[in-house]
This record gives sequence, C-alpha cells and structure tokens, in this order.
Amino acid sequence: MSFEVRMKKRTKMIVLRIFSAFMATVMIWFINLDFIRPALMQDGAYLLFIGFIGIFLMFFAWSFYAQKRPRIKVDGKDITFYPMWRPSQKVTLSAITARNVKGDATGEKIDAAIGGALLSPPLADALEQRYADALENPNPKDMVYTYYSGDTKLISVSTKNMENVERFDKMVADRLEGKLLELEPEVTEAEIQPSKKSKLPLALAGLIGIICVVAVAAIMLIPRTVSQSPDLLAGTSWLSGDDNSQWVFGADKTFHWYQTEGETDDNYFAGTYEFHVGQDAVNYLTTELSEYGITERMIRQVISGNSEYTLDNFVCFSCVNQSFMLHGKEQLSEDTISSYLGFFLQDGTYLDIANMTTGTYYGFTKE
Repeated sequence: MSFEVRMKKRTKMIVLRIFSAFMATVMIWFINLDFIRPALMQDGAYLLFIGFIGIFLMFFAWSFYAQKRPRIKVDGKDITFYPMWRPSQKVTLSAITARNVKGDATGEKIDAAIGGALLSPPLADALEQRYADALENPNPKDMVYTYYSGDTKLISVSTKNMENVERFDKMVADRLEGKLLELEPEVTEAEIQPSKKSKLPLALAGLIGIICVVAVAAIMLIPRTVSQSPDLLAGTSWLSGDDNSQWVFGADKTFHWYQTEGETDDNYFAGTYEFHVGQDAVNYLTTELSEYGITERMIRQVISGNSEYTLDNFVCFSCVNQSFMLHGKEQLSEDTISSYLGFFLQDGTYLDIANMTTGTYYGFTKE
C-alpha cells in the first residue's frame, strides 16, 4: 500500500501566501514614497523595513514548500520521513521501535505565551489555565504522534494539520503489537500516476522567492538620483535689500553674485549652481545635504508655523564657487560650496533664504 501523511489545511497556506505578498508589496510601496524614503534613510529605519519585507517574502516562499512537502510517505513497508527542517530519512517499518501519543495543545500553548507577554495578568492567567486544562484533557480533540528508532526521534506529526496520521499510526501500532500488517488491494500504475506530485511547484516557489529578494534588494540598495524640478532661478536677477548686492543666475546653470549692482568687473563670486523646489528640495536637503542634520519633519514644522510658507514654495540650492574676485585679485585656490534654503514669497518675486553654513539670512527681490 502507498499513501502520504501531508498537510490537510491548505487554505491556510493560500491565505498566508496572499497576506505575505500583500504586506511585502505595501511596504515596498510605502518606503519608496518621495516624502518617506529620505526620512527612513536618515533615521536608520530603512533596514528595519527591508528586514520585514524579507521576512514576508520568506513566508511567501515557505508556504509553497510547506504545502508541497509531505511529512511521511509510505510505500509498502518502506517509510520515508520528511522532517520540516531536516533531510528526509528512509527506514523500514520494522525500524520503528517505539511511539509516543499525547494530546495536541500547541494552539493553547502559543496563546498562553502571547497572553503572558501582551495581556493583563487576569487574561494571561486565564490562557495559562486553558493550556493546563488542554494538557490534562483525557479526550483531546487532536493528537500528536512521535515515532522513535531506538533512542533516535524520527518525526512528530499531529492530526490537527495533517491527514492520514491515524492511518499511519494504526499501521505502526499493529506492527509494534505483533499484528499482521493489513495490506490494501493492489492498484495499477495508471491509478497511482495521478497522485504523483510534480516538483515543479516547489522549484517555482524557490525561484519566485529568489526573484523577489533580488528585486527588493535592487530597489532598496541601488542609488536613486534626485528627481529634477523646475529651475526657477535660471535667467533671473535679484537685488538684496540688505547690502545692495546683485545675484544673477544664467540659463546655463552659472551664477554671478556682484557686491554692487551694475559693477560686474570686480568684487564678485562666480560659479555653477544646482536648484531644487518643493518636495524635490526636501529630498535634496535630507539626502545630498544630510550632513547639516535638517530633517523633513523640521521643515514641515517651520512651514506650519508661518502662513506664507508652503511646501510648494520651499527651495534649496547649492552654489559651487569657482571664482572670488576681490579688488582685482582671485581669492580662491579651489572650489568651495555654499548651500542655501528658504522660500519664494510674494508670488515668487521675493527670495527669503539662509546660508546653511554661516546661518546668515538674505532677502532678495526679483528684478
């Protein structure tokens, strides 16, 4: 006779599969939101989410493995045991020398453990008592059967989640009691053939799991460039209300900051710049300029404290100073970088910014 002891509640695996795929997808979507990703990277929570995604993907792949893999396969007097996390072991029926039978109180034990950690003492005590009652129940609903070869444990199986357990146990019990093994009618090869299980689903499960892990790793670890936002400074000129200086931005990403309006031959900074506005500016600030320690939460707190400030008019840009002419002489031996943050106000005609290095505030009016 030939039969298998295998999982009977396969619906649970389907539910686990759907739930794991859904949670992994939601987490991948969540951590890649433009306003979430920089905050998670800065706070160090990114790796935690990656870990949870990996766990859900492993549950997804494991559901195929658990559903496909039998626990015991019987072929006449040849028995093959398939422990969940150990290699299979093939023995003969006569090699099984002992068996142990007890009620299955696994569910109550898990409930008691969770209750002891999460619930109030009265509820936890109630679950502990439920577990104790399940252990002492003379007629438990589900049974756990453990089989031994000498002092070596072969496998444990439960009627709670496995089919054909009683059938296998009767065969073992009869053998241990010296009864003749009851043989079932022979079946033809054609009748046996439909019950043979292809290894393809298990191979596909492993392949899907590997693909998912690689895809998530690629999404999480490959550097992403900051998205481009409109350059609202290109081709504009601004006058300072504080020192009469003039800041001119070219359409080719160059700038000149003249000490005095109209005097362009001397006393100026010149170089190139990179501009960002809105959420793009926040992303740039919290990633490329993260050394300043300014978080998105801080920016949003500043915005909420002033009715003129909005996320849409928040700006952040950096200037690479390639030249600094003062009294006809070059002052720079190498490039320096100055970064600024602030807001476009008055319908974009006023630039209210601060130098992130010096903390100096500037107000510029558009010409």
